[in-house]
Amino acid sequence: MHLTKTDFIHFLQCPKSFWLQKNDPDNFPAGEFSTFQQKLVREGYEVERVVKQYFAGAPEREVSFQATFSTDDGLFARADVFEVKDDDRRILYEIKSSTSVKTDAKHNHLKDACFQMICAERTGTEISEVRLIHLNGDYTLDGEIDPEAILTFADITEDVRAIEQETAGEIDQALSMMAKDSIDRSGCTCRRKTRSNHCDSFKVFNSDIAEPSIFVLPRISVPKITELAANDIYSLADVPRDFHLSDGQRPVALAAWSGEPQIALDRIEAFLNGMEFPLYFFDYETFATAVPVIEGSKPHGHIPVQYSLHILEANGTLSHREYLARSMEPPRELVDHLGRDIGEEGSLVSWHASFEKTRNKELAKRYPDQADFLKRLNERMVDLEDVFKRDYVDIRFGGSTSIKKVLPVVCPHLSYEEQDVQDGASAMEAWQRMIAADNAEADQLLSYCKLDTFAMVEIYRFLRQLVDGAE
Repeated sequence: MHLTKTDFIHFLQCPKSFWLQKNDPDNFPAGEFSTFQQKLVREGYEVERVVKQYFAGAPEREVSFQATFSTDDGLFARADVFEVKDDDRRILYEIKSSTSVKTDAKHNHLKDACFQMICAERTGTEISEVRLIHLNGDYTLDGEIDPEAILTFADITEDVRAIEQETAGEIDQALSMMAKDSIDRSGCTCRRKTRSNHCDSFKVFNSDIAEPSIFVLPRISVPKITELAANDIYSLADVPRDFHLSDGQRPVALAAWSGEPQIALDRIEAFLNGMEFPLYFFDYETFATAVPVIEGSKPHGHIPVQYSLHILEANGTLSHREYLARSMEPPRELVDHLGRDIGEEGSLVSWHASFEKTRNKELAKRYPDQADFLKRLNERMVDLEDVFKRDYVDIRFGGSTSIKKVLPVVCPHLSYEEQDVQDGASAMEAWQRMIAADNAEADQLLSYCKLDTFAMVEIYRFLRQLVDGAE
């Protein structure tokens, strides 16, 4: 077996999960971490194409792509770019799709580059410099991609050398771990981490943790996890009733302890009564790529390409309007349609409204003549998700306020399971395929986005009936 850069990052996240993937792949449950790594690889290929254009403009430079380095003890690296200068200096380039040099746990660019450098040098190739190529976040597409303008070259040689000894030790630990015939499959280091940082194999190694666990508590910190773990408390049922929980965490714990939803009817009623009819249940779907392909967009910029709008009148009448872009064009037509579909009066109801508000602010900058209209939309917007943060909390939500978690509990007659498109990421990919395949997937996209806003309508009705029934 080989130890690659991706394997090494996996090892740093969770050694046991890494071992399972390498030695017992049939029992390895690829999940969010694996999906995240695949996404980074896809985006890296986008940037690599631009990097190749950049170096194609300098044919006199001795540059190779995907140069490989392999050691007898199992290290394997494929350098994104490898350059040999006239004075025999060797430069290793690492390509990243981000807009900066990152050093967090999920994407530590210095560790990535250090692994590549160490692997190359263990084969006898001395590396003079290490550079990281990332995107310029301020770049805006205007015509054809300008490689020199969109790419940023960061010299990270000193930073990488500073962690060389530490990283070399970790590499040796990873090689040793990979060579083990078997491991203790009880527990893993992720037991002391927050849920978003759990490895894909968490349930494999931690089947003793009863659900609901402490990890469903919203925004639970590592110090709190450590404090509870020190007393071998992982099940929410075992958390002391006087344990210091935040205002957002306590309702979740109370829902688990009581087995009943925690409902603040007075606050829900005030929230609902604060809305003004007609109610516009509104949702954007956006398209984003590492390297921008839509005129006027930036790296990773979210461009609205679709919206769904359910309109509920005071008398209960419900209508639906929608828009779906059919080409890779700037969203001017979308904004114009929106202006015709949304009247001057009434509340806009969204879920996780900060996303829609941010898109409206970006659209306002792009189209100053529509800035007042878009600003008014934001002023009229209310966030239905807010109710489920503290005022209606059910342990069956799993500590989440995602509409995908709330809907099947409060409105079990609705489900995303029948949808070909089931989340924003797959919607983005489907839209790109639709453009390439002459609108073949339009119906799936329209159906998914329509369900998003109809789900909000049904959740609103559920809350309204809850309040009215208590009077």
